[in-house]
Amino acid sequence: MKRYFSFLLLLLIAACSSPKIAEAPFGEGSRYPHLTNTENCGLLVSWFEPVDSTTFGLFWSEYENKIWSKKSLIYSSTDFFINWADFPSIFELNENTIVAHWPEMSADGTYDYDVRISYSNDRGKTWSKPVIPHRDGKHAEHGFVSIYKNENHDLGLVWLDGREMAGGHGHGSAGNMNLYSTSFDSNFKQNEDIQIDNMVCECCPTSAVQIGNVTLVAYRDRNEAEVRNINILRKVNGNWGKSYSVHDDNWIISGCPVNGPKLTEKDGKVAIAWFTAPEGESQINVAFSSDKGKTFSDPIRVDAGKSQGRVDLQWIDENTVLASWLEADQENSSIVYRKIATNGILSEITSIETLGGGRGIGYPQMEIAGNQILFLWTNPIGKTRIESKWVNNYHPSK
Repeated sequence: MKRYFSFLLLLLIAACSSPKIAEAPFGEGSRYPHLTNTENCGLLVSWFEPVDSTTFGLFWSEYENKIWSKKSLIYSSTDFFINWADFPSIFELNENTIVAHWPEMSADGTYDYDVRISYSNDRGKTWSKPVIPHRDGKHAEHGFVSIYKNENHDLGLVWLDGREMAGGHGHGSAGNMNLYSTSFDSNFKQNEDIQIDNMVCECCPTSAVQIGNVTLVAYRDRNEAEVRNINILRKVNGNWGKSYSVHDDNWIISGCPVNGPKLTEKDGKVAIAWFTAPEGESQINVAFSSDKGKTFSDPIRVDAGKSQGRVDLQWIDENTVLASWLEADQENSSIVYRKIATNGILSEITSIETLGGGRGIGYPQMEIAGNQILFLWTNPIGKTRIESKWVNNYHPSK
């Protein structure tokens, strides 16, 4: 009898233990994920995956209670613009509403593509007809979208807009790349789309966060002398201010480096990470702001000396962020991360994965769920597929 009760006790303990984390539902040919958190400490992910020999699908899944939902199709097309740097995203607007965006070709030119937006008011069961938020009607590059929840808790967007470059032949054509913004109200009626910078770097990802009544947008700027610093634009009480540089890196480069910044916010504090290479010395910098982005601290260099960029950034407690990026490793690339405290103290660099593929890796994604970190990336070697790794017990307070 005693042995029987011991056996029942073991069964009870096993039943009450945390379940093993389920595998994410990425199939063969999956690529270029976008990972974001939810209000209930879960995760959303979107990605491209083939539907058949000519068609790709934009899929999504939700991670909650250590379980990934079955993958679900948002939209399919034979005309997606499938690119390692300008990829779809997904965003939780509220408990019921999820928003997705993707780039889709508008004409035959290499960079003739539009931004398309779709939303679901029933948490992904059904999706709206796609909307194009830019109203110029030009066959030109429109992309590198950042989605955020604005001061009214409605949908805000920023993107790179190449309408002034229309009719040319790619990034080297006449006209400047612009930065545009718009918003949608609670009924998804679009407000005005406005230009907020008239000359920016042509193909670097953007980043945006909302802090109370202040919107912060980070992007790579460009001037006539080809200096390409990371700039900030602030919108306060509905009005956009003047753009300024986080730091004067004085990186002069005649072409776009395809390496954008990353903003993250927690309890009114802001951090930013970015790639730069003045005088050919590639590096990753992190800076902090305690005044809602009015000013930033001097940059803290965090890389190991051979950075390739493609940064991600998350707060892990009130005084510490976690930064990830690609570091060169002979002929391969290593996904690495480290902790950076606001006082400048750095943890050791930890490697997540070393793999080949260069641009095919895309932008590795990183999000925190509880006391774990999930890393996602595309492995382009052999049969292309999204791969993942969980890091447990990273001790945010240490």
